[in-house]
Amino acid sequence: MIKRYKLPIAVIAIVLVAIGVPRIFLVPYLERQLQAEFAQVLQADEVRVDVQAPWGWELLLGHVPGFDFAASDAVIDGLQISRVKLFGEQIRFDPRLFWQEQDLVLTDVSAIGGEGTVTEAALNAFLWERVDPDRLLQIEISPEGVDLVGTLSLWNIEWTVTVRGELEVLNGTSLRYVLKDIGVQETRIPNLLLEVLSENYELVVDFGVFPYPVEIKDVHLQEQQIKVILGGL
Repeated sequence: MIKRYKLPIAVIAIVLVAIGVPRIFLVPYLERQLQAEFAQVLQADEVRVDVQAPWGWELLLGHVPGFDFAASDAVIDGLQISRVKLFGEQIRFDPRLFWQEQDLVLTDVSAIGGEGTVTEAALNAFLWERVDPDRLLQIEISPEGVDLVGTLSLWNIEWTVTVRGELEVLNGTSLRYVLKDIGVQETRIPNLLLEVLSENYELVVDFGVFPYPVEIKDVHLQEQQIKVILGGL
C-alpha cells in the first residue's frame, strides 16, 4: 500500500512546485524591476510596487493582471509630490525584451489611474526656482482657488497684489497655472500688470513621466494642498 501511493504523491509534489515556483520567483523579480524603474523616473527613495499575478505564469507571457504603486516625496518635472498612488489592470508588456534584456516596455493597459498630492510649500518652492528667485510672490491654496500674493515694484510703485489663478489641464498630461484676475488692496488695476505677471509667472508641470501615458482627469483644491487625479477606468 505504501509503494502504491509513492508515485501519485511525487507527481502531486512536482505539480505543486511547478505551480508555486513562478509565483515565488517571477512576481518578486518583476516587482523589483518596477520599483527600480519608478524610483529612477520619480527620483523617489520610498517606492512600493505590489504585482497581482495569482499564478506567476502570466508574467512569462507578458501579462500582469494588476498592480498597485505608491511613492513618497517623488519629483515630477521638478515639482515635489508628497504622495503618489497608482493602480493598473490587465497590463501587457513585451516578454522577450523584459526577460532577455531586462527592458520593460508596456504595450497595453486596460485601466490605469491614481492620484498625486502637491503641498503649498512644494508649489512655492517650484515657483521660486522656476520664475521668482527673489521670492516676491507666493502661492496660497484653498478650496476657493490658487492665489498669487505678495508685493511687486513696478513703475517705481510698490504694489501689494492678489492674483486669482486657475489650474488647467494641457495636452492631457500637463498641469498649467494661469492667472485670471488681479486686485491691489481691493482696487482694480490696469490689465497691463496682469499681462506682465501672466508672462512671467505661468507655471507648467508635465506629469507624463510614467512608463505608460497617464492623463490628468481632475484637480481637487484643498487647504494648502492640491490633489491631482490621474487616469481612471
